[in-house]
Amino acid sequence: MQYVKKECEKIMIIFFKFLLLVHILGAICGLGATFASPFIMNSGRNVKSAFTAHMVNAKVEKLAKIGSITLLVSGLIMGFIHPYLFTTGWYLTSIVLYILTQPIVAYLLPRYSRAMLEILEQTKGEDLPSEYFQIANKTKPLTLTTYVLLVLLVFLMVFKPF
Repeated sequence: MQYVKKECEKIMIIFFKFLLLVHILGAICGLGATFASPFIMNSGRNVKSAFTAHMVNAKVEKLAKIGSITLLVSGLIMGFIHPYLFTTGWYLTSIVLYILTQPIVAYLLPRYSRAMLEILEQTKGEDLPSEYFQIANKTKPLTLTTYVLLVLLVFLMVFKPF
């Protein structure tokens, strides 16, 4: 019986490490894509290149969503495997920061992106209209907020300060 218990513990350790690997890969995909998105969106200098930036960004956003969901699910599973995590401040704060980030990256920024794309579709010529830049400027505080929240998230996951 003791042998079976030890083998089960070994399997759980291996499973947890695999889950941690999946969690880290989710963070790389989700956070990396989220950090890259504004750089892609700012690369458009005329209507044609702005359209291209929006199309590339749409693909990057899919990677960000997949990574983000993987990050959340794997993190929660790790919490259920080790319930003490739900009593640690860094873990609970990470979940709160994740929840605060989601409306920005899943709703607000895509809404502005769609509005910018609509302006591009109505634009005659190759010069980007001022309305496009006005909307792009509205995304800057949201992007900065997202960056700060994500850096805090990574800090908490790496250093586990409390």
